[in-house]
Amino acid sequence: MSGRVRMMVALGLMVLVVGLGVSGIIVQHYPAAGVDSSTLRWVFDHRTSWATRSASALSTVFAPIWVAIATVIGAFGLIRRDRRLERGARILGAVMLAGVVAEALKLGVDRLRPPAIYQVGAPELAMSFPSGHVTGICALVFAAAAAGGARNAAIAAATLVTAAVAASRLYLGAHWLTDVLASVGVALASVLAAPMVVDPVIDWMRPHLPVRLQPMVDAGEGTQVAEHASTC
Repeated sequence: MSGRVRMMVALGLMVLVVGLGVSGIIVQHYPAAGVDSSTLRWVFDHRTSWATRSASALSTVFAPIWVAIATVIGAFGLIRRDRRLERGARILGAVMLAGVVAEALKLGVDRLRPPAIYQVGAPELAMSFPSGHVTGICALVFAAAAAGGARNAAIAAATLVTAAVAASRLYLGAHWLTDVLASVGVALASVLAAPMVVDPVIDWMRPHLPVRLQPMVDAGEGTQVAEHASTC
């Protein structure tokens, strides 16, 4: 995928996400309210003890703090293995960018969580749109898939993990359906945009690094890595 197409897709996703959030603020009858409410009621009516335990476990394991720690460990592990910055920095950049955008949307939209009666356990009262859990894990697994060449198996695994975490947040009543859909949009847009943010930073760093670190950002091999990733 060329840089121009990548940027257009990322912008398109963000326009959809922002439009969804803004419509919830300015439109008296929120267009997606019916789907959000019916999904929440359906989940509420179909809860079981084993599913509740599974959803709670997923929500705990993939909490934003643990995703952040996994991102840092994975990114620096990849940098150490590659002895280059590009792939690890892009993963780190994608998750950081997704987190910043998600927090900005939370503050801007200021959407309430589903009513406490629908939530499992202690009610979550923080802003609802979008989901931090889903944004973080979706950005991480798809950035990792892109770093590995975006093979079909990696994309399928990333999709399954994202869907599982999104389902757990819906099941626990912590978010509306549109919250998790918006999260996926933010995450994918961030993964697409990350190379366009990270690569110029690496280019800027190149002449300022000590000689012993120059091989990590040499233009030759780094260009080949970037071209390979953009064509997958």
